[in-house]
Amino acid sequence: MSLLGKYDLFIFDWDGTLSTSTLLVRLSRFLRPGYNIDYAVSHISKYTPGSLDMKHLIHEEKGNAAYARFYDFYSILFSPKLKADTLEMLGKLKRSGKKLAIFSDSNNYRLMSEMRKLGAISYMDTAIAANSIHRYKPDPTGILMIIKKHRIKKSRCIYIGDMASDILTARLAGISSCCVADGFGRYEELKRGRPSYLFSSLSSLSNALV
Repeated sequence: MSLLGKYDLFIFDWDGTLSTSTLLVRLSRFLRPGYNIDYAVSHISKYTPGSLDMKHLIHEEKGNAAYARFYDFYSILFSPKLKADTLEMLGKLKRSGKKLAIFSDSNNYRLMSEMRKLGAISYMDTAIAANSIHRYKPDPTGILMIIKKHRIKKSRCIYIGDMASDILTARLAGISSCCVADGFGRYEELKRGRPSYLFSSLSSLSNALV
């Protein structure tokens, strides 16, 4: 059965999965131990789900004003772009009646700003930034909140990312995982994480949605 036939809720990571990433984002990957899969697995008890409070679903508020000013200036100099075929793929999923969501470790304000600027926001039914719930991957709380909102069986949900930590996040949420190897994670590293599906690029994933 194809991915379109098997899943009804497609949850995406943002940085490195749907969008290219700026230097600031790449540097941030060194600051959170959860991105190191060996650390995450050896400290798995740290990543038990928290409260599934729907008030944390992403909204238009700027949040921290100082961060918003910094990011607005930074984005003038360093602006991310969508990967090739992103909007085409999202459109294909929406026309097929699928629910689309984002769960990202990015800042709430940055995520909303980039999604709006790059034209992705209109495709999303739900989005959660990890800083708004203070739960970062591989903690699965954000994914579980999205599933709860849409009331879709876990067997019909999939999380799509670009790092081994995304695979673990999906596993802890009890859903299927899919990785694209044109982001932060290398193909062989992602393969060792045993995702449910692994594609060389987002474009190849898009081509598989038939």
